[in-house]
Amino acid sequence: MNDLNPVVNIGTEKSPLMVLCATTMMMMYEESTGRKFDCDNMDDYLSYMDGYRDGYNASLSNEIKLTKVAN
Repeated sequence: MNDLNPVVNIGTEKSPLMVLCATTMMMMYEESTGRKFDCDNMDDYLSYMDGYRDGYNASLSNEIKLTKVAN
């Protein structure tokens, strides 16, 4: 499970768009928290995703960073 990389480039080389793979993030959430993913814990899951995104972005220097999509 440690080898999973949920960051995926769905853009082009000239205009990359980095996103998190939802399936991989669900598996990582379940492994990390010991809780099964379901609608009842969606807020906790979204907090987990935000924390992952923030940690990922902090590890980058001048590369393209993940952003939160506004509703």
